[in-house]
Amino acid sequence: MKKQELLSNTSMIFTVIVWGLSFLSIKVVIDIIPPMTLGLVRFIIASVFLFAVLKFKEPNTKVNKKDLPLMAIAGFIGVTVYFFFENNGIKLMPASTASLIIATIPIFTFIFESIVFKTKLTKWKILSVFISFIGVFFIVNINFKEITSSSSFLGYLFMIGAVLAWVVYSLVTKPLFGKYSQLTIVFYQSVFGTIFFIPFSLFESTNLTMISPAIIFNVLYLGVFCSAIGYITYVYSMEHLGVSTSSLYLNILPLVTVIASYFILDEKISLPQIIGGLLIVLSVYIVGYDDKKNLESNIALENIQKELLGNIK
Repeated sequence: MKKQELLSNTSMIFTVIVWGLSFLSIKVVIDIIPPMTLGLVRFIIASVFLFAVLKFKEPNTKVNKKDLPLMAIAGFIGVTVYFFFENNGIKLMPASTASLIIATIPIFTFIFESIVFKTKLTKWKILSVFISFIGVFFIVNINFKEITSSSSFLGYLFMIGAVLAWVVYSLVTKPLFGKYSQLTIVFYQSVFGTIFFIPFSLFESTNLTMISPAIIFNVLYLGVFCSAIGYITYVYSMEHLGVSTSSLYLNILPLVTVIASYFILDEKISLPQIIGGLLIVLSVYIVGYDDKKNLESNIALENIQKELLGNIK
């Protein structure tokens, strides 16, 4: 294996572990620091870190004023709204279950892309949708009469809200990818997301006497490693491994959370939930495999077209 390839794969494994453990950090912190205040502190840290990296890597980058409203909307949806739902959801349910629901994001993303951008749904992607929904059914594994009277129901609603928020964010951000680097996009969106956290956090109160070194460590971990370094290593890996391969790595993210939650938080996961998680990972793998196959076909077709044009000339 070449040095570059080894470094890229190692970087991606690091990213998956860091992001997988983020659900545990949120679970530990969320009872002490309220959801929106946690989001504010986390993204202040991330924004400062990303600013330093952006100035080092892209010192001359400028954003057109016309694109700032779109950056702001994407930051509000992808940062403020998303973490409102995720933080509240994790507060009300096991971190392992929350991560399994978040794993459905790629499925819902291409469903909405097919509706909004008229992206073609292949037979493999249609199959993955069915498998994914069966997986969600197993994960939820609920008695609806019991859950409607408990906080778990609200927790599921919050996590579904997080999934939908990320899907909308992905669609809103899409026009920006052709204009700016991903580092630039995520920095500006983080800054706007941080600003939008402020008014919501004013309605929350934090008991400062309850803040321990463990809480501070987890907040720093979320800000520096999950929202800043983790993103940078993901972008680095994606540039060298490609989108499809990087996406396949993300399939094991919920597995990291489930295993870590079992050993660290002593969370129990049922057999139906394990089956559901495996089905969701399988469904996302099918999507990634289909995308990779289509990409290879398109490259092959382009090469044939270039050859034919070369012969004509």
